[in-house]
Amino acid sequence: MKGTHLLIFIFLALVLIMGCSRENHPDIRIPSVSLSLLSEGPITIADPIDIALNIYHRKKDKVSFPEEDQAFIPFQLDDLIVKTSRVRGNQFKTMVIYTIRIFDTGEFTLAPLPVHVGEAALKTEKLPITVLSVLPKDDPNPALKDIRAPYRPKMRKIMFFIIPLSIIGAVAAAYFIRKLIGQKPGELSKLVFAEKKIDPYEYSITELTLLKKEHEENTQETRNIYSKLSFVLRLFVGSMLEFNALKMTTGEIRRHLGRKGNMPLPSQRLMSILKRSDLVKFAKEKPQREKIQRDISESIEIVQKVHDMYPVKNEALKADDV
Repeated sequence: MKGTHLLIFIFLALVLIMGCSRENHPDIRIPSVSLSLLSEGPITIADPIDIALNIYHRKKDKVSFPEEDQAFIPFQLDDLIVKTSRVRGNQFKTMVIYTIRIFDTGEFTLAPLPVHVGEAALKTEKLPITVLSVLPKDDPNPALKDIRAPYRPKMRKIMFFIIPLSIIGAVAAAYFIRKLIGQKPGELSKLVFAEKKIDPYEYSITELTLLKKEHEENTQETRNIYSKLSFVLRLFVGSMLEFNALKMTTGEIRRHLGRKGNMPLPSQRLMSILKRSDLVKFAKEKPQREKIQRDISESIEIVQKVHDMYPVKNEALKADDV
């Protein structure tokens, strides 16, 4: 009798264990995909945003997912990590962790990402993402805020004396210089120099080639490299398309190119390098050595491609512009 009770107890224990196991591992539809936001708390402009793409499939299924910037517009893709683990039996889960950024504020929506599992074509749901311009303090309900001072700036009292004195000094200096020059009109002809013209294409290729050599020899810091890349690309593209790119922000250049439709082919690569230059200069980002080398090589390709697209506009620059 005791043996019968023992067998019944063991049977019930096994049933209970199997039931718990099914609760821990619920049935998953194969294949299926889902997209979720991993970054917690308010997201501000240029912050790295982590999102997770979960793909459930069988072991033999071939899985493909987006790996290019175009699938994440208006966001920029910085990095991705792929992890595959077994769920149970022949069921597996591939997790793709993307790191993206955006250099604007507002309510954005990440479009559905296309995923292929074997012969099945799947899509994720849309993912809404809110991006703030500044991180509010002591605010339980953060909302979009403009980047501006919370109070009206006040001028120090001493500035009421310094500013007028500076103006008077500048006027006096200009008067004496003009009087001095007016006393020797014969010497004015000596101050006229011939303007030296520089070809923008030759200048840009020369500077980028030298920069590539300095990077290979490890004689330039990352910040200096990206400062030079940004300057050369802005100077060249601005001279080719006849707009003052040196005095524009990266966002203004992007809007100008998009509005004009001036440069449809390499514009995406150009903006990617300019954005990374901003992050290195202002956010102290440190790209890997391979990425720096690739950005320099792509800059040379962009200059060559734009030069081939606009050979007529390849006019010389003044030495003062450089």
